[in-house]
Amino acid sequence: MPEGPSCRCWPEPRDGDPAWVREKLAAEPAALRTLRGRMRSWVVTAELGDDLAESIVLVVDEAVTNAVEHACPDRECHVELVAGPRACGGGVAVLVADDGAWLPPGDPGYRGRGVTLMAQLADRASLEATDQGTTVRLCWGAPAPAPTD
Repeated sequence: MPEGPSCRCWPEPRDGDPAWVREKLAAEPAALRTLRGRMRSWVVTAELGDDLAESIVLVVDEAVTNAVEHACPDRECHVELVAGPRACGGGVAVLVADDGAWLPPGDPGYRGRGVTLMAQLADRASLEATDQGTTVRLCWGAPAPAPTD
């Protein structure tokens, strides 16, 4: 992912706050469906608008897929999703993290565009990979107000 400005005003999630999604699951294929469904419900409840909502769900799906396929293909590890309102200026902040070790595919073929897609759909995106895992941080600004007649 191209290094862009990191998400400013990174929020601190509050346990039990319905404005937040916070899930940590085993990084296995079943996590994809669970976290995708969780995000779909959350973006509807947050009333983000169709375009922004679809972008967020797609980006989270890409990040979780990467964790399952590339970080943890042959060992047990976890993927964590945190999403909620930014601490300043409105908008949404999303974090997807795993505790695996990144393994690039042997032959990406037609694949390998997920990280680029994440960077293009988010207003701000950063990716940090260490020996302890990979963390993707994504932010979207507040949606523009609807035009008035």
